[in-house]
Amino acid sequence: MGDYKIYYNDSRIVLTSDCAQMNKNFAKVFTNEKETNEFFSNPVALFDGITNVNILAIHNQPEQLLTRLMKSLKLVVAGGGIVWNENNELLMIYRRGKWDLAKGKIELNESIKDGAVREVEEETGVKIESINPEPMHTYHAYKLKGKNSLKETSWYEMKAKPGQNKLVPQTEEDIDEVRWVKRTDLKKYERGCYPLIWDLIAGFQL
Repeated sequence: MGDYKIYYNDSRIVLTSDCAQMNKNFAKVFTNEKETNEFFSNPVALFDGITNVNILAIHNQPEQLLTRLMKSLKLVVAGGGIVWNENNELLMIYRRGKWDLAKGKIELNESIKDGAVREVEEETGVKIESINPEPMHTYHAYKLKGKNSLKETSWYEMKAKPGQNKLVPQTEEDIDEVRWVKRTDLKKYERGCYPLIWDLIAGFQL
């Protein structure tokens, strides 16, 4: 049974059954299942636009609680790419003042994997050679057109076709720049990334 992170504003809530995580640095901790159930039955803090602290929530069955939350909110399904080139450089985009990874909503009758590849190619101009079929999942709580929404993004590790140095930012999606970043330089981008994006990148043993 794993942990689940739900990102909101510039913070995260970690949903876990592991009480040992209470020793970590969280501004707020729900110490038992009753408290966690009460929070998730009406998770106002995730959508008030004010609360911005890291939260730990203890629950015996975190996956079931996440599933219940997904059913209670407007679910947005998205796909994205963690794209490396032949020089072991990571493909990053600069959008709305933040360094990010290419991603987007999945279209009707489109598989998530195909949609993730399409979004990468549309947003960056980079063509994909191969893709890991097993994605990582992230969850982002936010308001969309006044509705409390939860975006579930499936992130696929991808390999770009070699020799792609001409990068084309999709300006109509507010992308100002596309860049290949050396693995050894990634740490410099931490402060300019959303926490969700940086946690993804940092998972590759930087």
